[in-house]
Amino acid sequence: MPPPPAALKKKTGTKNPPILSQEYLIQNHGDIACGILMLVALGTVIQATSPYCTAFFGPRHNVTTFDSLNATPAPLFNYGYKDLAMLFSYTLICITAHAIWQEYVLDKLYKKLHLSKSKNAKFFESGQLILFYIVSVIWGIMLFNEESYFRSGLEYLWRDYPYTGMTTWTKLYFIVQLAYWLHNFPELYLQKVRKEDMPARIVYTSLYLITILYAYLTRFWRISLVLLTIHYLIEIFYHSSRLAHFYATIKTGSATAKSMSTYLFKIWNVIFVFGRLASVVLAWLTFWFGLKTSSINKITFTTAPVTNTNENNGTLNESIIISNFNTPAVRLFTLAATGVLQFWLVWNFIQFHMRRRREQRNTRPTAMASPKVPNKLKQKGLTNGKSENDETVEQPVLAVTGHSNKKSN
Repeated sequence: MPPPPAALKKKTGTKNPPILSQEYLIQNHGDIACGILMLVALGTVIQATSPYCTAFFGPRHNVTTFDSLNATPAPLFNYGYKDLAMLFSYTLICITAHAIWQEYVLDKLYKKLHLSKSKNAKFFESGQLILFYIVSVIWGIMLFNEESYFRSGLEYLWRDYPYTGMTTWTKLYFIVQLAYWLHNFPELYLQKVRKEDMPARIVYTSLYLITILYAYLTRFWRISLVLLTIHYLIEIFYHSSRLAHFYATIKTGSATAKSMSTYLFKIWNVIFVFGRLASVVLAWLTFWFGLKTSSINKITFTTAPVTNTNENNGTLNESIIISNFNTPAVRLFTLAATGVLQFWLVWNFIQFHMRRRREQRNTRPTAMASPKVPNKLKQKGLTNGKSENDETVEQPVLAVTGHSNKKSN
């Protein structure tokens, strides 16, 4: 008796790609990155390789000073060349986490939505960005609480600059920020991003990477942490409204889905305006007034002695280099760059709303005059990867924030 047709077709098309081929790398990039991390982690428990492998995970360049009273102060860290090892390992962690989130959450949701190819790209982009933004905002608020940002007032943003070092969680925050935006570049290839979407993503990823790296190297850690948290909070509501809109396009008969999308969109509009205004005011107070009280004429690199503890229960007298970028030229450049960036975001915001209203006015007469489409034609369009909602104006927004003006309608 011949086997049923289903059994004959069961294993067709399921061949694994050749090892080390392009398709194999794309399909298994998360496992490959995780395997490299496991090898490095294994090296931390081997005595011969432990001093080298531990540099890939824990912060280095400890600048904690111990007083004569044998008190144990909070550890402080400077930046240096050893951060490159941490940046490498945390970039692999971001690639692994991205692959896990993509496979176990986003892929399962996308199969239920039946969106077109263009909206699938936006869905995956918003789905992975919103997770990073939520984690970053929670992390930032935690640092505000632990380091007394709220209790110390605005003066804390520029007090004691140049700071001797940053706390453990602050340094990890900046390393993770750099690693995440750095991992976006290989993800363009690994996630098979469409060519028409690549320029916009490369632009906003580069802007994030350059801005955060500049803040990290110039030691403007406190004000940059506040500005990033405000910006990420705005982005959370943008991507939430975007994802809610995609859900509402599928649940066409659900008034709750549409109202939720509209509600999040309105919240994003309000928070965007107040967030940009707060960012400009805080940057102005910090760079124009606060840091001006301790201004210097030129950039300096001062060597400071640090008494550190050794792994063998001894003390080490080391010296660190503390850079001071609090010059009028650097402050003016930083303030101008911040203002230009905020103005660019607001301009994109205004352009988006003007374009959205214009498109809504144009689509209303067309929608009233167009005949109803039979259900069979609708189903045919869905099987071709295109839904009727793709022809309408996307309700929430284009990406008008830090990564925006070139995203499609």
